[in-house]
Amino acid sequence: MTDVNIATQILIDAYQDKYDMAMLISGDSDLVPPIKAIHDNFKSKRVFVAFPPKRHNNTVALQAKGSMIIGRKKLVNSQFPKEVTKKDGFVLKKPKEWR
Repeated sequence: MTDVNIATQILIDAYQDKYDMAMLISGDSDLVPPIKAIHDNFKSKRVFVAFPPKRHNNTVALQAKGSMIIGRKKLVNSQFPKEVTKKDGFVLKKPKEWR
């Protein structure tokens, strides 16, 4: 349902004029129809796509009004540390499979 939720929300936000440009971080071609609908119905709005590593999709890139690939190094360097301590002292730990 994630793709359906993303598609629904990006369309609702377009109708409510909540953005000029939306950035989707996905390579899923299920998002092509909502991207196309936004560009067809809202000429001044842009949907830009950032592809996660190894997820580039030409179908999505051709429909988007701009795209880029997020490099693995950038993704790794942008993660939180292994542990984050909240103000109340509770320690959040990154799952081992995310490292």
